[in-house]
Amino acid sequence: MKNLKYIILLFSFGTLGAQCDFIKNNNNKWSCTKNGEVIIPPIYDTILPFDKSKNICMACVKTQKPNTNKFIKMNNTVLMCKYLNQKNEHLIIKIKNDTCNYFNYNKSAFENYTKHPEYISVSAKDKKYIVDKAFKQITFTGFDEIQPTAIKNYFVVQKKTIGSSYLEGVIDMNEKIVVPIEYASVTSNPYDSLFIACTGQLQIMGNDYVFDYNGSKIHSANKHIENATKNFLIHKVHNPTDHYIVYNIQSKKEKAIYADEITYLGNDSLKIKIKSKEYNCDMFKLEEYKFLNHD
Repeated sequence: MKNLKYIILLFSFGTLGAQCDFIKNNNNKWSCTKNGEVIIPPIYDTILPFDKSKNICMACVKTQKPNTNKFIKMNNTVLMCKYLNQKNEHLIIKIKNDTCNYFNYNKSAFENYTKHPEYISVSAKDKKYIVDKAFKQITFTGFDEIQPTAIKNYFVVQKKTIGSSYLEGVIDMNEKIVVPIEYASVTSNPYDSLFIACTGQLQIMGNDYVFDYNGSKIHSANKHIENATKNFLIHKVHNPTDHYIVYNIQSKKEKAIYADEITYLGNDSLKIKIKSKEYNCDMFKLEEYKFLNHD
């Protein structure tokens, strides 16, 4: 076994493209080969697997970074990574008057390039940016966090406050602010192209708001908005017990729903989970469903 030159680990990604073999040599460096051809040379300390489309992987080297603790002067070992494609081309982004081709590794790095089919959230110099999987840079302003929303070409961003909490908002792919960066959380409804901005604990008795994709504030409420459609607001309240309230914007009628979970399905329909049972319901006909009556 001591004469074994290579240790080969095979990562299978289903039927998408040919299998890529990650190889660790006797110098403890990793490479990637496909059909016997070296795609990524053996110069990296670790290589994270390609995403599902087999377009992007992360290849990382160990480096020393000074400890930020002023009382303990020592270096920490950190991973700095390149984003590579199957041609061994690597990502380069612009940051102000500089460029960056090595990126910080963090616990969410793998998820940030694998969970979305089109975009990558990359971390450089303690800020985050969006690029697409053809390595085109989309955003040039650094944020403390940035992730694609469920609505195409829109991104939820975070900025850290003095008190170490975070404020959220939404920008579009041209970096225009669509939802101001001043809310505790922002979620999206891709079926109706709406954003729901919640104040949470930022303001006592503060309102929640609904924005359209142009950035217009179209609805508000003084109780938490869990979701919203073009015709309804869905509130989640905790007093006197946990339940939902579905509010018809046109008729101004409310329907209280005592359920474990409510999921919006689009076209003003809901999936309502009560104990172990699930029901698909038309939001315009909630009064007709007897199982929703609460004694």
